[in-house]
Amino acid sequence: MLIEFNQSTMANMTAALEHVCKKIPADIDNHETRKIIADAMMASARAGKRTLINFQEAGSEALTKLTRPQKRAWSWLRRHG
Repeated sequence: MLIEFNQSTMANMTAALEHVCKKIPADIDNHETRKIIADAMMASARAGKRTLINFQEAGSEALTKLTRPQKRAWSWLRRHG
């Protein structure tokens, strides 16, 4: 639930999500990919890592995992999806 985060955290998360989503390759740019990135950022926030940089790093790490060769990406999706 997003109500658990303050306005500053939400602003950082929104800006980071926009930044990371601009890097999504066209062939995997869909709701599920964006949800996985957002979920990684939510996990970062819940862990107390709430700066813009923290969110960009969490989102970029998720995107990197998603863009690895298919076998690894699907394995990661099964564990986190």
